[in-house]
Amino acid sequence: LASKCTKQFRPAIGNLPATAKCCTTDFTLSEIQTQMCGRMSSSNKHAKTPQQYISHTKSFQTELYAHDCPHIQSHKNFIDVVNANGGSFSPEYKMLDYKFTKQYTRQMFLQQVLHDYNSTDPSRVYFQGFEWEDLYYVAKTPLNTFALDKNWIALTYTRHQLLNYFHPLVDHGVTAIAPSISMLLEVDTENNLVPTLYAKVARELGLGIVAWTLERSDALSKGGGWYYSTLSQVLRTDSDVIKVLDVLYEDVGIMAIWTDWPG
Repeated sequence: LASKCTKQFRPAIGNLPATAKCCTTDFTLSEIQTQMCGRMSSSNKHAKTPQQYISHTKSFQTELYAHDCPHIQSHKNFIDVVNANGGSFSPEYKMLDYKFTKQYTRQMFLQQVLHDYNSTDPSRVYFQGFEWEDLYYVAKTPLNTFALDKNWIALTYTRHQLLNYFHPLVDHGVTAIAPSISMLLEVDTENNLVPTLYAKVARELGLGIVAWTLERSDALSKGGGWYYSTLSQVLRTDSDVIKVLDVLYEDVGIMAIWTDWPG
């Protein structure tokens, strides 16, 4: 299967890191479900073999569930399991490297995913994506839509610029804007966590707000990594994540938050 990868494994040589790129679109569903195991995404830039490359789970993640080759669910399998337990869905339309053709277009891909939710209560489905045009297409249906945002330049926008930035989402009926935590919070002159202008204008326009990602980083006592980089000067211990969550809920007014460790 490794030979089918978009970019096959290249071992580390000198100062050049090991690299590889394998996408789900490189394989058939049968190959994925019968010849692969589920595990947390990881990579080892010093690897000399493919096995070393994928056997480098971060210290704050886990291999607790990877011991018996977990079966990889198809999208439809996943929907059946979650529906049976009354859960909700937040599928993401990825920015695929896949080269669409006239025979299989991006819109056909969007519709194929939408079709899988035909038997699901639309109030429990929240489509997300960085490509806002995809969400405009989904917003024509009864399903909810979360516009993922990593446009850090928006943090420098004036109030007027932010109004123009958000208006297409409002005009197309998108449910919520979904940026990183660092786009919603900043530190004021008294070292308090407060909402950014970005957050205030989104709320003013009636957009819901969803934040990512609460617990994906290393310990806050070590700085918290990228997700908390702009807030690290006021975050001292791991319990400070509760302060972050409190301000996001009480002052920013988020409707939901993504976390890699629910509960």
